Amino acid sequence: MNWRELSDQQLVELCLEGNEGAWSELLERYKRLILRVITKTLRIAGIAPTASLLEDRFNDCLMRILTKDCRALRELKWLHEGSLRGLLVITASTATQDWVRKEFSEKRDKNKEVPIADMDEVKPASHNVISSGDQKILLDQLMNCLANVTRDEADCKRNLAIFLLFYSYGITAADLARIYKMNLRKVENTLARLARLARSHCL
Repeated sequence: MNWRELSDQQLVELCLEGNEGAWSELLERYKRLILRVITKTLRIAGIAPTASLLEDRFNDCLMRILTKDCRALRELKWLHEGSLRGLLVITASTATQDWVRKEFSEKRDKNKEVPIADMDEVKPASHNVISSGDQKILLDQLMNCLANVTRDEADCKRNLAIFLLFYSYGITAADLARIYKMNLRKVENTLARLARLARSHCL
């Protein structure tokens, strides 16, 4: 079988059937992407990404994908060709953020305390970890508002995912262009348009 000719959805279907070759192909396709997301998340948190740390966080990501009989893959909505990439990016970022929060909580070190002056300078695109309940509530409200404003657009769900990954998880426009196989300028235009809509209708 020529694995590279299979779409992501076909590949995942074979994985769910227990095909070992399909699992190997899935990891070959996306391990580098997952490791890039983990590396970016660790660096934003001020943690040096060593080889062993990356491997451990990669395994965390896989465990989230495999848990409950691969529930994440079984329930994945194939809304566009980048659906699997989006799931893996979000899972890798979230798993790493959770680990970072746990580590900081256990150590109770200085990294936990952010000077007010520094917080004022944080920009949305570089703010990778949602650390407070209030911020998460506001983000949820913003995404719901944007979903209502753009609900009639053909690529509404994809565009909202791009907006969320960029502003909440710090995924760059260039990485998003690769994840969703889009032109970089189109990604940038999408982000700019949604930001304008957010300011005019949701903020």
